[in-house]
Amino acid sequence: MDFLSYFLNRLKQKTNLYYGLSLNIELSFNLKGYRLIGQCKRLSSKNYLIRLHAKLLKEFDKIYIKDVLTHEFAHAVQMELFAKSKPHQKEWKSIMETLSGVKYSAKEKVSYSLTRNTKCKTYHYACSCCEHQLSTIRHKRAAKGMIVYVCKKCNGVLKFIG
Repeated sequence: MDFLSYFLNRLKQKTNLYYGLSLNIELSFNLKGYRLIGQCKRLSSKNYLIRLHAKLLKEFDKIYIKDVLTHEFAHAVQMELFAKSKPHQKEWKSIMETLSGVKYSAKEKVSYSLTRNTKCKTYHYACSCCEHQLSTIRHKRAAKGMIVYVCKKCNGVLKFIG
């Protein structure tokens, strides 16, 4: 955790130097799942919570800290300076480049692979041309009549078969 503390302090110093901001950043290592690799949440003015993925931190160590912590810290700066701008737009990219010291390119990002540990249950549906597998969420929506799913090939309505 020494490198993490050091790197967080460097980001705070750069933010103060380049933007005149002193942010209070709380770190949490409770991010789970397979979709998010980091998350920044505004708690109040100049107070932010950055959630990191403990599994990825352990696996990728310094690369993860440099990449993801800088990314999420840039979101905190962006939210503080440009309240109405959307994430990952020109304001955020400019902040990201200033904090990281390199030109930002989404193509050169490190790939962090997260996979599901559990196999998802699927439900069998059929149309006039073939069978389909629907997730639990889609199955429940169809069962409640909230949505009707249609085959992309034959435009037939999918019917539950078990």
